[in-house]
Amino acid sequence: MDMLSPKDKEIAKILQKDADITNAELAKRIDLSPSAVLSRVKNLKTDGVIRGIYAKLNADQLGYSLHVFVYIKLSNQTKETLTYLEGAVKMNSRVQDCFRMTGDYDYALRLLLKDTSELEYFLTHELSRIPHIASIRTEVAMKCIKQDSSINL
Repeated sequence: MDMLSPKDKEIAKILQKDADITNAELAKRIDLSPSAVLSRVKNLKTDGVIRGIYAKLNADQLGYSLHVFVYIKLSNQTKETLTYLEGAVKMNSRVQDCFRMTGDYDYALRLLLKDTSELEYFLTHELSRIPHIASIRTEVAMKCIKQDSSINL
C-alpha cells in the first residue's frame, strides 16, 4: 500500500472523528470539490484504507460496562488448533478484540459484557469448549480511562 496523499490523510483524519459529516462539508473543510472528495473516499474504501463507516455506541448507556481481558495459553500451536480457536473467537459477539501474542500467553481477548454472570457463562459454556486450551487468565477492568480506535495519521 502506497503512502496516502496529504488530501487523503486529511479525509481519513476527519472521517475518523466524524464519519457522519456530509460530503459537501468534508469537501469544504479540505478545499476540494464534492465530486473529488467522493471519488477519493470511494478509492480509500476500495483500497481497504477505510473498512467501513460505523456509529460508535455508548456501551455504558446500553448496559455493557464490564471490560474483561482474557489471556489464553494453548497446549499446542498446530495450524489446526490456531485456526479452530481463531474461528471460534471471530464468531463470538462478546469478543471485541483478539490478538495473537508473544510471551507467556498465545492470545489476548478483550470482552465487553453486562455483568459477571455473563463472564461466567462465556468462560464455562463457550471458551472452555474450545479444544487445546491449557490455561486461561482473566482480568476485569475497574475503570476505562481512554478508549480510542482512531489511528494517528
